[in-house]
Amino acid sequence: MYAGEDTVIMKNACIVLRNCKDSVCAIGFGRVTDAFLAGGYCFSEIRLLPSDDEAAFADAVSGFRAETENLAVIVGKDSLAEIGNLLAGLMKSPFSQRTLSGAGIFSDGEFSLFLLAAEAGESGAEYVRGVCLPFLERKYGLRYDRMVLRAVGVDAETVKNLLAAARRMSGERLTYNYRRKYAEDVLEIVYDSSVPKMLTDDVLRLLTEGLGDCVYALDDTPLEKRLVQLLKLRGKKISVAESFTGGGLARRIVSVPGASEVYFEGLNTYDELAKRKRLGVSEYTLRTVGAVSDETAYEMASGLIATGDCDISVATTGLAGPKSDRTELPVGLCYIAVGLREKVYVYRYRFDGSREDITETAINYALFLAYRQLRNL
Repeated sequence: MYAGEDTVIMKNACIVLRNCKDSVCAIGFGRVTDAFLAGGYCFSEIRLLPSDDEAAFADAVSGFRAETENLAVIVGKDSLAEIGNLLAGLMKSPFSQRTLSGAGIFSDGEFSLFLLAAEAGESGAEYVRGVCLPFLERKYGLRYDRMVLRAVGVDAETVKNLLAAARRMSGERLTYNYRRKYAEDVLEIVYDSSVPKMLTDDVLRLLTEGLGDCVYALDDTPLEKRLVQLLKLRGKKISVAESFTGGGLARRIVSVPGASEVYFEGLNTYDELAKRKRLGVSEYTLRTVGAVSDETAYEMASGLIATGDCDISVATTGLAGPKSDRTELPVGLCYIAVGLREKVYVYRYRFDGSREDITETAINYALFLAYRQLRNL
């Protein structure tokens, strides 16, 4: 990656040792590599090697030592001590900053090797942030900062064009990490201490203006946490009524520590009778326009508000698939209602993808719409 206009490319690589009988997804090294990435250090190569082949591992370490400046070695927690001793022999020098768990750093001045645990959960990423990144900052005399924008509901082509414009503006002085999942966009801009503040401000302005009202955070705060924070700030309570999202919306809200201060209740009214008995949705509405309709979503949200127990309500109803029901409505059709004491807003969407894609996208939209309405109060 580029550290600035006048510096050389810093080459970083990673070796992941794994039991070949286990799924690659089960290794759990993503948090560790993401922590390096967030700190400004991306890996030009990540190599998976069998944990029981010492010769292949030794050859890989030797090759990377000759070709790169920094190498991360990620292993299972139980193998840290064993691999650490093996590496100490290969490096012909003991590790410095070795922890009791076995993680550590080896450096001969030019080449640095970081030994880290894969399945240590957040602790592996914390070691990267607390020890490895400060070490690299001292090594290169550069400190990396980052900006994060999070948004929901932006057209993918719009984001693509915005990123292209930002890259043209910044050249190679800024690094852009972008991910999109379930209609939520997370844009991370990483830059070193030599980059002028005017440039980062201009890039941030370009992106925020382009994303517009779809932006919900200018930091790395998840959507559900942002909603809970705003509910606390406004002194409001929220209730949710779900049909096709099956409790997923409630699960996201209560995953936030302290949500009990603002979350009153969640109803999973999957059956039509449940909608009638728990929320007061009229039988006439269900018979004439059906459960997946503007009117039903409206009555679900207004039924929660009518109890007087909450200040804002959210309701979801739709068809997640994989097939339509007797109504023959299209799969992916959904209605999301956000109720306030003064008014209920209903939104119609048609989402594509698998059953999971549709429900998780609807949950993101429901959280975002509630946040946006609350923000505008």
